[in-house]
Amino acid sequence: MTRTSMIRATHSNERAAIYGLVATAIGGSEVEYEISWEDHERDREWARTMVARVGIGAEDFVLSITPNHELPWTGPFIRAFRDAGATYVPVEQHGWDTPRFLSVLKRLPITVIFGLPSETLDALTADSEAMSVLTTKPRLIWARPSAYRALRRQNVECLPMSLIGPALGIGLPGSGDAMNVDGTQWQVTSRANRIFVSGAAQRASGLGDLGTGLTGTVERTGSDTLVTL
Repeated sequence: MTRTSMIRATHSNERAAIYGLVATAIGGSEVEYEISWEDHERDREWARTMVARVGIGAEDFVLSITPNHELPWTGPFIRAFRDAGATYVPVEQHGWDTPRFLSVLKRLPITVIFGLPSETLDALTADSEAMSVLTTKPRLIWARPSAYRALRRQNVECLPMSLIGPALGIGLPGSGDAMNVDGTQWQVTSRANRIFVSGAAQRASGLGDLGTGLTGTVERTGSDTLVTL
């Protein structure tokens, strides 16, 4: 038995009826919903579009801090990085794994950081050399809300990234604090400064007007839905 034969055997199995199930807490409530194969492919196509808009390609090394339970949100981007030919390196989001994060950042030609959490940033803050590497080596840093705000207070160029209920928000250069959400798949609204999300009619989730527990504003510009927290 070889790796090739195992992959061939796996591919011979009948595909599952759906891509996956999500069970998570959103806005203080337990939520469960399905992701169809069609949902996944549409999410992946949107991720490819976002990756292309920031110019990620075969010359890039992406250091990703995305736990497995976030794959319904981040998995399409991980695949999009690979589709673009980029090298993808995963590390844990926990503070105790920061030495490995820093080792990878120093030893490999990392050009993009995807999903920087505050726990990792807090563990690096006391080390001026580590912070210098973090803030000068990558050309793109996608940081989660707390880490994003902390870096911006230090005038470090970075892009925001956040789970917005069942949707993912991704910042693009030139958009300031706003994050793009796939408006073809998710309807995002703000009422009394509170963010709500509904799934598009074609999605399997059946989610409607789901309170995210987040506060912010929503703007639609052309094909983009921009959310600012």
